[in-house]
Amino acid sequence: MKNKIVFRTYEGGREINTDFRKVYNFLVESKNTEYTYGRFNWMMTNWEYLEEQFLNRIGIWEEQGQIVAADLFDLSLGDVFPVTLPGYEFLYEEMLEYAKNNMINEEQPNFRVFICDTNQELQRAAQNAGLIPTPAKEMVARFDLKEGIPESTLPQGYMYQDLEKQRDYRNYKLCLFKGFGHEENGRVFSFTEKDLEDLKQAYERDYVDLSLMISVADSAGNYVAHTGMWYDENAEFALIEPVCTIPEARRRGIGRAAVLEGLRRVKGMGAKYAVVGSSQQFYYSIGFVPHSTGTFWIKRG
Repeated sequence: MKNKIVFRTYEGGREINTDFRKVYNFLVESKNTEYTYGRFNWMMTNWEYLEEQFLNRIGIWEEQGQIVAADLFDLSLGDVFPVTLPGYEFLYEEMLEYAKNNMINEEQPNFRVFICDTNQELQRAAQNAGLIPTPAKEMVARFDLKEGIPESTLPQGYMYQDLEKQRDYRNYKLCLFKGFGHEENGRVFSFTEKDLEDLKQAYERDYVDLSLMISVADSAGNYVAHTGMWYDENAEFALIEPVCTIPEARRRGIGRAAVLEGLRRVKGMGAKYAVVGSSQQFYYSIGFVPHSTGTFWIKRG
């Protein structure tokens, strides 16, 4: 006889003394490689873009106080990621109904549900709920850490740095700013004392390993590439997020070397494989292979 399943919504904010811990541990247990524990952690540390005011829209289903299913989003409302532990797929219809009624941003009324293409049970539930698939996809690539990791050498004058060794948050943020093209889009970089305090609060806490926030510094100490790695010893796999190289340092093998350094570190910690939410040739050329694909579904017009 099954225990009673209790529904509630997320309580608290992004701090680890809220429901963060329970959702994080649930995602580790789920072994979900599309919406991973690392993706959730990255969202909760990405304070610049996280719509924290909507965290209480996350739907949680519990059995005897343990989360067995959750409707999640990534940074902002609109895209819903239903995740369950094995054996709780019977909750899919209820989860989709909750999401349709509660996980739409009224100011930007788009609504999509992400469904892994091999999850036929969730696909059927989505069809019954009046949803249809779209061409929009997310893809996950995987690197098997039981295999050898290719050799990599940084150009002369460059060295690895990480936020555990040197907590240079301004340098780190500037690298991400340039690496993701914000400078090219006409924005001006700024870094205030509040930015510094926010980053300290976001990263200097449990569940974040600063030795896995890996950058490459040039001879002047400027960060020119970054690879973020997320690994929990209770999980089989690590997540790579984010990865970037500033424009003037590209096509020199620096970004590739940073990713491979990250893979070496998580392998040494016990990870069996690593995943990245991407289908870019950059990762395939390193040795990643396609792992899974998923489709965004929308309400039938």
